[in-house]
Amino acid sequence: MEEHLIELKGLSPFLIGRITLNPYGLNYNVEIDIIQSESGKIFNHVTILYNEPDKNEAINLGVHYLQKFLENAAKSKVH
Repeated sequence: MEEHLIELKGLSPFLIGRITLNPYGLNYNVEIDIIQSESGKIFNHVTILYNEPDKNEAINLGVHYLQKFLENAAKSKVH
C-alpha cells in the first residue's frame, strides 16, 4: 500500500486529500478520500478506481478525480 497526501489549497487546513494505491496483481486499485489532517479519519470518500495498469497514471487519475470532486462541491455551494 502506498499513500500520497495532497494539500487542498483554499480549503480548511484541517482537511487534506489522500490517494491510496493498493497493488492488485500487476495493477493498482486507487482509493481517493478527503481526510482530517490531525486524525487521518475519512471526512469524505470520493471514489475508488480499479485495475489501473500504470502507477503514475493511477496517481494522476486520483488527483484528477479529487480536483473534479472539489470543483463540483464548490459549484453546488454557489447555487
